[in-house]
Amino acid sequence: LGGSTGTGPVAAVRAVVDGHDCTVLAHQDAGRLAVAAHPSEDEAAGVWWTPSGEQGAHTPALALDGRGRVVLAALGVDGRLLVARQKTDEDGLALRAWNRVGSG
Repeated sequence: LGGSTGTGPVAAVRAVVDGHDCTVLAHQDAGRLAVAAHPSEDEAAGVWWTPSGEQGAHTPALALDGRGRVVLAALGVDGRLLVARQKTDEDGLALRAWNRVGSG
C-alpha cells in the first residue's frame, strides 16, 4: 500500500473526508503511526502514508465519533492510551494533537 513498510496490524474505518467516501487506514511505520485515506472501492487510486503521533506509539485503532470525525487511538510507550481526533477546521484528514487518557 503506497510503498510503506509498516509493521503490525492495520486499522481501517470508512469515513467521509472532504465530501468523499474514503477508507482511512493506520499502522505502525518506523517507530510511529502513519495514516492514509483513499477513495473507497478505488484501490487503484493508491495510498500515501503520513506519519502521525508520538514516537513509539503502537497498536492503532480507528473509529468515528458521534459527529462523524475520524478518531485514532493507540498505546503509548508508557502504556497509556493516546487519542487524536480529526480537525473540523482544516481540509483533508488533519488530526488534532494527541491526548493522553488515564493516569500515569
